[in-house]
Amino acid sequence: MKKDLFAEIKENVKKCVAQSRLREAFTLARSLSEGNMAWEISDALNEAEQSYRRLLSYAVSGAEDPARDEMTAEIGETILTITDRLQRDNTAKEEPTLYYNNLRYLRANPSETIPSLMESYRKDCSERSLLDLVASGKHSARFHSTTSERELLERKIFNILWVSFPLSRGDAESIGSTLGSKVLPEHAVVLFTWALVLGGLEFYDSRRLELLCDLYTDGGAQVSAVALIGLLTVMHRWRDRRFPRRLTDRFAAVRELPSWQSDLKTAYMELTRTRDTDRISAKIRDEIVPEMMKLRPEFERKLSTPETVTPEEMEENPEWQEMLDKSGLADRLKEMSEIQEEGGDIMMGTFSHLKQFPFFNEIANWFVPFHCDRSEFADIPGNGGLDKIAGMFEPLNFLCDSDKYSLLMSLSHVPAAQREIVMGQLNAQADQFNALRAASLDLSTDSRRDLIRRQIQNLYRFFRLFRRKGEFYNPFGEGVNLVAVPALVDDVKEPEMLTLIAEFYFSHQYWQEALDVFGIVDSISAPSAAIYQKMGHCLMRLGRTSAALSCFEKADMLDNRSVWTITRLAKCHSLLGNHSSALAACERLEELRPDLPSTSMTMGRAHLALRHYPEAVNAFYKAFYLDEESGKALRPLAWSLLMDKQFDQSRKYYERVISDFDPRPEDFLNMGHLSLATGKFAEAQNFYRLSILSRPRPAGSSGNPVVNTATSAIRAASAAATDIPRSSIEGFIADMKADSAALSRLGVSPALIPLITDALLYSLS
Repeated sequence: MKKDLFAEIKENVKKCVAQSRLREAFTLARSLSEGNMAWEISDALNEAEQSYRRLLSYAVSGAEDPARDEMTAEIGETILTITDRLQRDNTAKEEPTLYYNNLRYLRANPSETIPSLMESYRKDCSERSLLDLVASGKHSARFHSTTSERELLERKIFNILWVSFPLSRGDAESIGSTLGSKVLPEHAVVLFTWALVLGGLEFYDSRRLELLCDLYTDGGAQVSAVALIGLLTVMHRWRDRRFPRRLTDRFAAVRELPSWQSDLKTAYMELTRTRDTDRISAKIRDEIVPEMMKLRPEFERKLSTPETVTPEEMEENPEWQEMLDKSGLADRLKEMSEIQEEGGDIMMGTFSHLKQFPFFNEIANWFVPFHCDRSEFADIPGNGGLDKIAGMFEPLNFLCDSDKYSLLMSLSHVPAAQREIVMGQLNAQADQFNALRAASLDLSTDSRRDLIRRQIQNLYRFFRLFRRKGEFYNPFGEGVNLVAVPALVDDVKEPEMLTLIAEFYFSHQYWQEALDVFGIVDSISAPSAAIYQKMGHCLMRLGRTSAALSCFEKADMLDNRSVWTITRLAKCHSLLGNHSSALAACERLEELRPDLPSTSMTMGRAHLALRHYPEAVNAFYKAFYLDEESGKALRPLAWSLLMDKQFDQSRKYYERVISDFDPRPEDFLNMGHLSLATGKFAEAQNFYRLSILSRPRPAGSSGNPVVNTATSAIRAASAAATDIPRSSIEGFIADMKADSAALSRLGVSPALIPLITDALLYSLS
């Protein structure tokens, strides 16, 4: 069946299940199974329908059944799972993605099952196998060969755990018993846990979530952290699916753990931080690195001395510090340092270019924890001592596993001398990191946070940097908002936690996300003027002025003396055309802060909109007096004077605008209006001509350049103007029409305006 048609029918099945129209859902699902000739799945569908028929017969007989709702929901979930299986089988026939390539391989090799591969790996990790490896010695070719074979088996298990769906009860028991046996090395348990997560993001499988609950509860520190991230991302992925009773009970036990709340809060915050990773990487790439490259020649010149300069001397040299300060690089580096202290991922951009090694072509290698017993690091001839370098990398906790592998792969291609320099810098960074950790008052909490953060970074890098990332659902694409997960609502709907999340979004200008979370905080806590202020600000940045006004009004009710809130009220009313209300807000501001030029400006605009021209003149005079240097009040003041028919004063301020600031097309236009109103028609024609010539030309057009100054405007006016863009003329005509009412107020006959315009255009042709 064609994928588009299948997807449409599947969507209808989901709607029917959501609306408890299970009979119709069975009919639609059966059409899919018969179309695919999936007889085994059809049998499972028939069995589920028979169970539903029995439930219906009990219901219509009037028999009491306290489990009826539970059973109905489970049957609906069974239909959805069967539909997922049908979609998977339908897609597997031709889809060239890695997932379906692996699925077709497994179907072609039915002897490779989860229990058989798990048992093989368990035996390989037995005490006898380990003794054999020790006896052979880490420096031997046999060690390298045996390690490579084990890694191949690990990848096979990873792939089968990834693409198996749905896990049978036997598969789940085999996985649970093997991963919990304490025989497997920790790196393997972590790798296989990631496989469960990756498969869980492809299709909803409640048994995977049960296994993740067990691994979070009973696994080691790293396994537990991976299982936690897996639980949260998979639950968010399938937040609209229902948990069966056994999973609900298992998850309830997880929530009873003393560490659950702190782990959840940490993970939620770190998952939220990933939203900012792209911005941080872009800042490093587009701002910091280019600035450093600009300064490089100057540094090389100052460092070209016969004496060796130590890093300490560089730090103490005031000239170099002055160079950094003047370039603005010092501020940017300080910002990066602050971002790192907050937990921001500043390494993503640095290591993104180091994920092109063949090592990263294998999916499993993105998730295997960094450890020294890798075949790539074996101490064999020609390996450049990578085993020793790997040993130095293992304790570097400020790097995630993926970045450690990246760095080691890159160092394997670097000459020995440069490699030692890099290692020295890394050791210094590690010492600094450990010193900061040692100064912490709560090392256990910091260690757990670092561990969770590194696992999230491993996952994030895969979905952002893997060469075939487009084949996967990316949980970070939409953001992991745990408030949207019904099973987690009671855990995360805690004002303190959500306020932290909202403040992060707000401070980093993710307005929609901040608005969503602030809205939840507002619904579960006492009314707060600060919350309404921030929600209003988010709404204004999103262009939703009416909704922003409502929030600011609520904030004003709670704190009616906030200058910030009243200013936003005035701005919202102005944008919405409520000029009388804007004026009332400005009058309140005048009482609180009579010295704010912005208040006088807003008040003046409100008077202008209401055609209170004398009052507008007074307001703009005051704004100009309070802030003469910026000149912001000059244009509205000159226009208000013009509308108040104070022509001499208006001319005075328009001339100052043209002489002291870069004139705009509308400045020449308004001077033309002034000249026209005072009967100076030739002068008006000249200013109108300047207004046309000073308009910006479309990109790539030839002819006179864009006019930015009064001198260049006059020069352009005196030149032949045979190539004026049509857009400039049309813009001028539109402006004249828009100002026709103002010109009528100034005594200019409406019939004169088109004549003036045509005469001008004839003169330009």
